[in-house]
Amino acid sequence: MELYQLKAFVTVAQEGSLTRAAERLHLSIPAASAQIKGLEEELGVQLFERTSRGMFPTAAGRKLLAEAEHTLRAAGRVKSVAAEERGQLSAELRVGTLSDSVPLRVGDALLALGLRHPNIRVTLHQAVSGDVVERVSSGELDGGFTLADVSATALSVDRLSEIDLVVALPPNYAAQAGDLSLADIARLPWIVSVPECALHAAALDLFRDAGQMPDARYVADSDGVLRSMISSGVGAGILRRTEARAGAHAGELAIWPHWIGKSGLSWIQGSADASPAVAALRETIRESWRISSGDRPDIVR
Repeated sequence: MELYQLKAFVTVAQEGSLTRAAERLHLSIPAASAQIKGLEEELGVQLFERTSRGMFPTAAGRKLLAEAEHTLRAAGRVKSVAAEERGQLSAELRVGTLSDSVPLRVGDALLALGLRHPNIRVTLHQAVSGDVVERVSSGELDGGFTLADVSATALSVDRLSEIDLVVALPPNYAAQAGDLSLADIARLPWIVSVPECALHAAALDLFRDAGQMPDARYVADSDGVLRSMISSGVGAGILRRTEARAGAHAGELAIWPHWIGKSGLSWIQGSADASPAVAALRETIRESWRISSGDRPDIVR
């Protein structure tokens, strides 16, 4: 049994597809298939059900998957300890990130990390805020960015930036936006974010005092999709103020001027002592926001 076979096993299970797994592993499809077949022959069990919809772990495969993941993590720790003895950090980190329209400085942080620790590799997993929190809490991700309220969690939290939120209206409401009441706004067709998204909670906060929930006819899974739907006249929704201002300046939407909501961008990771690699990433992230605080008024100092 070889570590590369276990890595192929875990990757196919994660992707549910031999083709996508081979791409991730930088292998040909026959080579990836041969690694899975060789592992099945050595273990004496069938690891996957092969269907027209993809490859799915069998009952035995699901039991062995956790062991394979544990073995790969242990092997990674051996490499990390050896690298530390040589004065280097070496690791593969999994980081949750939000949509690219959120004002992240991920590029700055990763560039700084790469210059200091070239043997730390980072894979970004895009998700909505609630999913990032859940996946960091479960250990599936080593850390991540979120707009969700994480004050009640057992995670380690670094507050990076305060984000202003506004109600964005279709462009045909530009002339009358200032005359609309909260009740008027609630009667409009609304586009809401998925429940795991922080913007969904902001919409609930806005209408809770009004005693009337909006007519939520549509659901968008990202703020980019949400802005596009608002600009198309589908309905109203909540956007980051910087995002909404850009849309208003382009004549794509209007801003309701009677409310500004608040959200906070945070970096989260497990509360237990982090690995040296995660600690190094966290420090570069903190530095990236501190460096930017002089020219970014939404930074929490």
